[in-house]
Amino acid sequence: MKKLYFLCLTVLTTSLSFGQVVINEIDAATPGTDMAEFIELKGTPNASLDGLVVVLYNGSNDQSYAAYDLDGKTLDANGFFILGNTAIITLPGDTDMGASNALQNGADAVAVYSANDTDFPDNTPVTSTNLVDAIVYGTSDGDDAGLLAGLGESVQYDENLNGTNDTESLQLNMAGDAYETKAPTFRAENDTAVCDLSLSSTSAVCDTFTPGATSDTYTATVDFSGGGTSTYTVMADSGVVDLTNGDPSSDATGTITVTGVAEGTDVVITVQDGGLCDLMSTVTSPVCEPSNSLPLYEGFDYTVGADLGAQANWNNFSGSANPIDVVSGNLTYAGLIAPTGESIQLDGSENSNIDSEITFTPVTSGEVYASFIINISDLSNITDLNDGGYFAVLGSFDARLWVHPDTDPVGTTYDIALTNGSSGSNFTTTKYNINEDVFIVMSYNVDTGAINGWVNPAGADLGGTAPTALLTDTDGSPNPSVDTFVLRQDSAGETPIMTFDELRIGTSWADVTPNTLSTEEFSADSFKVFPNPTSTGFVNIISNNNNATSVVVYDILGKQVISESLTNDRLNVSALNTGVYILKITQNDASITKKLVIK
Repeated sequence: MKKLYFLCLTVLTTSLSFGQVVINEIDAATPGTDMAEFIELKGTPNASLDGLVVVLYNGSNDQSYAAYDLDGKTLDANGFFILGNTAIITLPGDTDMGASNALQNGADAVAVYSANDTDFPDNTPVTSTNLVDAIVYGTSDGDDAGLLAGLGESVQYDENLNGTNDTESLQLNMAGDAYETKAPTFRAENDTAVCDLSLSSTSAVCDTFTPGATSDTYTATVDFSGGGTSTYTVMADSGVVDLTNGDPSSDATGTITVTGVAEGTDVVITVQDGGLCDLMSTVTSPVCEPSNSLPLYEGFDYTVGADLGAQANWNNFSGSANPIDVVSGNLTYAGLIAPTGESIQLDGSENSNIDSEITFTPVTSGEVYASFIINISDLSNITDLNDGGYFAVLGSFDARLWVHPDTDPVGTTYDIALTNGSSGSNFTTTKYNINEDVFIVMSYNVDTGAINGWVNPAGADLGGTAPTALLTDTDGSPNPSVDTFVLRQDSAGETPIMTFDELRIGTSWADVTPNTLSTEEFSADSFKVFPNPTSTGFVNIISNNNNATSVVVYDILGKQVISESLTNDRLNVSALNTGVYILKITQNDASITKKLVIK
């Protein structure tokens, strides 16, 4: 009799122990390819889980598709036990469900039974016999009546209730009578545990700009804070993760970078620690079309010695060795607005070909103009005495500017041609000397194919109407859209050593020949910009005169972010992010640039 009593008491105690084990949390949908799924059981700390089995049910047929026997398993010191994907298993006693996709997203069910895994071979019909606990769930799926009835449940819980199933889980509330959808609390109390790490602002910056194509790549970033509190795995579904500017495992704050993402592909960045943190941020692909609006001014304000093709909106599209370099100093032309920045050098003696291009908003009607100053310092390497070589191109090789060494005497003077073809012809009768600053304007008409060129136009013609062209040619098949200017550093026998400066591109003669003001000095000192740096959301721009002033602001990539006419000497910059910008201030058809710093 006593033995029978002892057996009954043992059965009762075991039943009570099983009844204390609940499904505390499940996370079926996680970022990427579901590599952070888990089922969390909860009960009396350190209690044995012998005699229990976790069974997974497929809503498509209301039959089992996996069973995990818990014999030999125990709850941890805080009363938790995890069945999870390989990447998030952290304790030796946890059950590894495999690398990914072990837990179906719904409509499906998880159930705990007082039984063995052998009692539930695959395709076992749903049952409530010996059931300890169960949850029927989905991700915006319709209710599965078979699972609900078979497990004695009345509610099917939705992990996508808030539209963010990848970053939320289903958690038993503190009353123990319903599940809530919220951020995962892996191996922690559902009402208190939080993820210290947070992801914030994102950005996407094009690496190159190719008109009319989707073959460019971009760099994506996401800022984080609250790092240095756990060991995190950072992944991206495209591109290459770079933690140089911030590693959440070791840095409190920083920026996660993903390089080489293909244009047109949104990149999903995930950060996981196998615990509370299962974060995701999506960076939308930018459109890598040229953002330079016309008129465009390029003063080559870059670091001396830098590769021109590596600068914002410039691209080395042909060749790679010995790029066109940024050099110190400027070239000038009487009557033209004073230069800013530095200049660049083309050097055919480097014996390597390279083409660098800058793109701009396409011109689809009328004329597009380009102007610049050159100074050829050495012609001695040129061996092509028939037509020399071309070094400047407007459009898709639609208008090419040639320099050709004069043969009497060789190496000290040269003439110039402008053609549509691949050979020089109709060179100027005027000879230009080495070490002389020469101002050149070239134009292309997309309607007619007419090509015009001017060399050292009179100062009185600057800023007004184009005089009669010195050089002319015609493209028999006009290009209906021009959006590119190219600098070619050709072979040693075709490209002399020259300095190139003050590139301007526009749709009128006046755009590319801005003259100095005759009635007043127009320079950087003509305006006061303050506060600069600014953190107030505005800057004051004060002029020496009362003439109308327009302001355009460009970011470091050359993209226009503000354009307006000032009415009260104050420019609103509250929409700009922290960083360095370029102010282009225009008054009386003349412009200057200033650097603007936003704190």
